[in-house]
Amino acid sequence: MVKLGVSIWCLPKPLRNPYEFMAKAKEIGYDGVELAIVDEDLELSSSERTRKWKSILEKAKTLDIEIPSIASGLYWRYNMVTDGESALKVLKIQCEVAATVNAHVVLVIPGVAVSEINYLEHFTRVARVLKKASKIAEDYNVIIGLEPSWNRLFPSPLDFKKLIDEVGEKNVKVYFDVGNTLPHSLPEHWIRILGKDIVQVHVKDFNIDELKFGIPQTGSINWDAVKTALWDIGYQGYLVAEVPWDMANPYKPLYEVYIKMREIFL
Repeated sequence: MVKLGVSIWCLPKPLRNPYEFMAKAKEIGYDGVELAIVDEDLELSSSERTRKWKSILEKAKTLDIEIPSIASGLYWRYNMVTDGESALKVLKIQCEVAATVNAHVVLVIPGVAVSEINYLEHFTRVARVLKKASKIAEDYNVIIGLEPSWNRLFPSPLDFKKLIDEVGEKNVKVYFDVGNTLPHSLPEHWIRILGKDIVQVHVKDFNIDELKFGIPQTGSINWDAVKTALWDIGYQGYLVAEVPWDMANPYKPLYEVYIKMREIFL
């Protein structure tokens, strides 16, 4: 049985208070929340980070809501293609936080393409960094979930599968985002090719005509095909909503995507 989660990235940045977010997510009916490390977490000492995130964990326990994963947008800045060591430092902190809150997955962007480096060299560099990352994640007993994203790298399921196979580590898997493959490829094809390598799933739609993300069933994705593909590979993990925020009515998308995910998947 899958569980429904929601990413803190569904809220505008000024409103990303984890305590209030968890309380609202629980009120709506979500099983879990995806939280994220930010610049502040890099600046805190290890003991300060532990105190911060233990406090968040205690709130989650009080609410009876899970934290299945820890995300990070920092990999767009600390690019493992050009600055692998900095990316690994981010990953270590992310894994430390995940272990503190009992999260089993960390979301990682596998590099960002740059024009001055040969494409095949991108592949080599990312795979090399991820092999090192695997050892760090192993120390914290968490799984690295690589997210297919608009990073101009690994744009097909075959590319992504080749990367996973090249790294060859059991704790380096795929955090699949249903909305990120359009307009160039179909998510149901990705799901079937990546199969058991998918450790967690982001849920959002993408409208090809308007070139924008949105709530499921407001775009171009064939949700029946996506659901069938997930069931066919035996997926039983979290489905985590990650949809655009609404500045005028910040919690409206959280309610709307919850209703749609229940209609589609439960």
